[in-house]
Amino acid sequence: MSTALTDLITDDRVVIHRDVATWQQAIAAVAEPLLADGSITDEYVKAMIDAVHRFGPYIVLSPHLVLAHARPEAGVNRQAMSVMTLKHPISFDHPENDPVDIVFCLAAVDADSHIQALKEFVVIAGDRPLQEQLVAAATVQEFQRILRREG
Repeated sequence: MSTALTDLITDDRVVIHRDVATWQQAIAAVAEPLLADGSITDEYVKAMIDAVHRFGPYIVLSPHLVLAHARPEAGVNRQAMSVMTLKHPISFDHPENDPVDIVFCLAAVDADSHIQALKEFVVIAGDRPLQEQLVAAATVQEFQRILRREG
């Protein structure tokens, strides 16, 4: 049974208008709610940052948007997702998709859950007007209403 992306992003996993200076800080900051609730370990945060160092900014999946993730065995305790909007856009050194203003963090327990989350994520990644509304949201509640497309 798969869990919908919007079910994984609970209110306590939404960070609004965080101010960070670097992409490393962005990954660490978006991971904070998942560390706090035990969904991931510190090793997972390190693995996400190390992956970008090794493979480049492949996590910048579309203009302005990042999906930070690493392999499940790097420290995922349970399926989870968090999201953070940025107060000021930052660079991930991606040639086409910078600057980034919204960062998601996926903790997938296996390949199936990873693929299911990516399928749902593609809808968000391809909808810049939706992303702009999410970034403009002033509160967690407003962000959730927009994400869930509730009036």
